[in-house]
Amino acid sequence: MTRHALDKRPARSALWTTGMFLLASGLAGCNSIDTPRAFQVNRWFKNEDPLVILRDSTDGNRRAEALAALTEPASNGGNAEQQEVYIKILTSAAMKDSEPLCRLRAITTLGRYKDRRAVQCLEEVCQQSPKFNAEMNSRIRQQALASLMETGDPAARRMLLVVARGADSPLESSLTDRQQTLDERFAAIRGLGKFKQYDAIETLVHILETERDAGLRDCAHNSLKEATGKSLPPDAVAWREMLRNPGDPAVAGREPGIIERVTGVLK
Repeated sequence: MTRHALDKRPARSALWTTGMFLLASGLAGCNSIDTPRAFQVNRWFKNEDPLVILRDSTDGNRRAEALAALTEPASNGGNAEQQEVYIKILTSAAMKDSEPLCRLRAITTLGRYKDRRAVQCLEEVCQQSPKFNAEMNSRIRQQALASLMETGDPAARRMLLVVARGADSPLESSLTDRQQTLDERFAAIRGLGKFKQYDAIETLVHILETERDAGLRDCAHNSLKEATGKSLPPDAVAWREMLRNPGDPAVAGREPGIIERVTGVLK
């Protein structure tokens, strides 16, 4: 919801707060839920509200649209109670919803949140194996990686680093499995282009140095240029030399040298 929509709400009573938390805790499957008769959200809204849709609707497309409409209260004039409710709804949908589209919309919405819990949820999604088909599971993980990038939170790079480095697929894995792993690595490598921290840049240089797949090397090169603002050629030696330069401002939080370790210049 927009700030304007939030501001139009009447003052909340204890009943409103209790009702909203019931809504959040009951959305594990993003399905319609039963609420106490005394909790009648509809009487407070002239037009349909995303929370009402999520409470009442069994239409997956409408619920997905409602999840996409849950603008972060903390960034739009809302209060801590609303923030708590929205985070509970979105994290539950992102991790447990039985509708793939609802999961994808919740994951996308969390990428626009500045709440640290959004990053934590997206990291967990990346490690899940939902009970969908392999292609959909990979799509969900790729969206979670893209949303981690969108948060802009430095902590979001942790999962991107792990996935970007990857590992060789087992010999018995299918061609489809290997392609999905490759797609997820592409998503993670693109995401690292948004981070200037030393570990992100070093990982991209490492991929440029060691990766056999030309597409991944090209993706790492593009991310290096985006992250550093430099236009060096796709030569790992040149990028490694840039990374070693203690006076280069292109890398934030670079690895400290021996003098800096002693003096504590680099934090």
